[in-house]
This record gives sequence, structure tokens and C-alpha cells, in this order.
Amino acid sequence: MWLLQWTCLPFFLIPLVELFLMCAGYVYGRRGYRIAPEKFRHLVIQITTVGREPELVRETIATLREYDLPMPHEIWVVLEPGHETSYPLADRVIEVPEGFTCQAVDKARALEFARIERALSGLNSFETKILFVDDDTLPTKAYIQRAFQGDYDLCQGVTVVNREYGTRPWRHFLLGHLDNIRTRNCLIYCSCTQGITGKPLFVHGEGLCVTGLVEDKITWDHPIVASDDLVFGTRASYAGFSWGFFHEHIQLVSPWTFTDAWAQRKRWTWGNFTAIRRRDILPLSVAIPKAAKYALGVVSVTASTIGAICLAAGLTKVPPQAHAVFWTSLATWFASYGLMGWINSGGPSNRRRFRHGAGHLAFRVGQTVTATLLCPPTAVLPVFVIIGSVLTGKPRRFVTIAKTRPGRERQIHAGHH
Repeated sequence: MWLLQWTCLPFFLIPLVELFLMCAGYVYGRRGYRIAPEKFRHLVIQITTVGREPELVRETIATLREYDLPMPHEIWVVLEPGHETSYPLADRVIEVPEGFTCQAVDKARALEFARIERALSGLNSFETKILFVDDDTLPTKAYIQRAFQGDYDLCQGVTVVNREYGTRPWRHFLLGHLDNIRTRNCLIYCSCTQGITGKPLFVHGEGLCVTGLVEDKITWDHPIVASDDLVFGTRASYAGFSWGFFHEHIQLVSPWTFTDAWAQRKRWTWGNFTAIRRRDILPLSVAIPKAAKYALGVVSVTASTIGAICLAAGLTKVPPQAHAVFWTSLATWFASYGLMGWINSGGPSNRRRFRHGAGHLAFRVGQTVTATLLCPPTAVLPVFVIIGSVLTGKPRRFVTIAKTRPGRERQIHAGHH
């Protein structure tokens, strides 16, 4: 028992370590992020979509046009064949031919085809930047400007799930809060490993900004089904290209159903598993830290739970100082998720929902309290996703999920008639 108690107790320090990392990453993103806008001459904002959410993509393009961006830019829509291609505000719509093949499949295949098109257009130099946007994501104007100005080969900012955050139906309300961990991981691990060390542990495809030169050298042509963003970003770092991280927001929508949420997370998990396992995808030196993070996540949750039970039951006899550390760390852990609720309930997409600032403030306070209370299941969920993914096996294809509120598609269709 003595060995068990002192083995478990160090894991209580993790929330305090993460708080330090979050603060360090924030300071870097605000003060250490280098900008050199004079180095870059052109921006391509690419929305990669299967093609099943045309109205949502059109809304995104319209918002991007309203930004009145100062740099020379164009908007591309890249989609699979057999879907609607009417995007009047886009500069270019690229339908990936059915016969186009490469090592990658599904989304990564579409990214590779677009890369080739850019190379043919002469947009594969260091002076061009490409900002990747999914069909359910919307970068703020500040995000786009910061990404374009960054004096790095690759950079990205903070993912926030604030589009439709805290809204009904209840499943979406809950899933939005379970997605708080995405913003938390971004603020802790992405900010430090992408920004401070330049060796990314995670990479999210939403809002990834790269130069045309990086894309031309690394390519998307790798034997992957998912995790194309992780593979691309880590391979680029391994090849010596520079990474930066900044504190602006790209806004996401959480899944609308439990089935979609499971499909999405299983896809991510197996994409990462495959990348970690195969040396033709990731070199061993960059695969090991990612595998270690997975292992640490499972072990820390298990050990912390056992340690907390032992303390509560009086089975663990430790000095008062250890108890003080435990309670401080526990409070920090809950507070960190409350902070994610505050962040994700903010932003322009949520401000527009309220006529007065007082209403928005009350909403944010309510979501912060909810996020704090949901801290344990939010933190533990990834462990069950990992275990469940292993037990149910690898998905055969890239699984897409609905991004539009259920029933809205019918409303849009009726409105067009």
C-alpha cells in the first residue's frame, strides 16, 4: 500500500503542470510569436469538403468576404464529385476527379489534388500561404491576419467549439461541453509544443496555415485514411520546417448526435494509432512522444482516481502538505474546464444570439458553471474512446458526420423552393 500511495500521488501534480504549460503557451503566443507580413504576397483560403454541406460552406465564404481582408487572397472550395458545385462567392471550385489516385484516400486525397493544382498555378513558393478550413469551421478575421503574418513555415491558433455552443437539443448541449477538452488540449499542449518547442504533439487541420513551399515538399501523399493534419505537421517539423502558435480563435461546431461524436473520435484515434505504428508514415522519433501522451492519459486518469479514493477512504497516510497539493491540484483541474466553458461561450457567434450584453454574460456564467461540473466525464471520456476504439477495430473508410443542425437542411431546401 505504501508503494501504491506514493506511485499514485505524483499524478495529482499533472493539473498544476498543465496550468504552468497553459500560462507559458499563452505568454509565448502573445509575446513570442514572430510576424513578418512583408515576406508573404498571397493567401489561399481552402475549404475542403465532401460536398454535403453546401449552404454551410456558402455562409462561411460570405462571412470571409465580409471581413474585407487586406492581403491579396482567394477562396478555394475543394469537394468530391457528384455534389453541388455552385459557390458564387468562391474564386475557384475544384471537383476532385473520381479517377485521381494517390497513396492517400478520402480527404487527404482531395488535399493532394488541390496541392497539385496549386503547384501548376505557381502557388507553391514560400511567398504563398494556404489556410485550411473545414466545412464546419470559421476563422475570425484576427485569426486569418495572424496566420498570414506569422514568420513560420507552419502555424495555427486555438480551436474553440463556440458555434452553436450550449444550444439544444440536449445531446448537442452535452457534446459541446464534452468538446471543451479540445480547446483545453490546444491551449496546453499545442501552444507549448507547436509554439515554444516547435515540435508539435497534436496538429488540428482546422486553421492549419502553411506556406506553398512546405506543402510542395511534404505533400499529402501518404498512406493514411485519417490524421492527415498530424502526419503533415509532424513530418514538416521533422524535415526542419519552423512551427508557430498564436492566440486567436478558429470556431468549430460540435457533433449533433452521440453516433456522430463516436464516429468522429474513433476516426481520429485510429488515424493517430496508424500514424504512430507505421514508420512509412511517421519516423520513430516523432511517433514515440505521441504514443507516450496516449499512455500517460490513460495511466494518469487511472492512477489519480485510485489515489483519490485511497485518500478519501483514509487508506493513504500522507503528510498534510500532500493533502494540500491534492486539493490545490483538484481545484485547478476543475477550474481549467470552467475556463474552457467561459472561452467557448464567448466569441461573435455567441454574442449575436443575445440582444443585450447582460444576456450574453449570464449565458457565459451558466456555461462556465456547467463546464466545471462536467469536468470529470469530459476528462475521462478520451480513455473510454481509446479503449472502445481498440475493441471495435479500425474503420475502413474516412467517416464524415453531419455539420448542420438537424432539420435545418429541410428548412433550407424548402426556402429555395
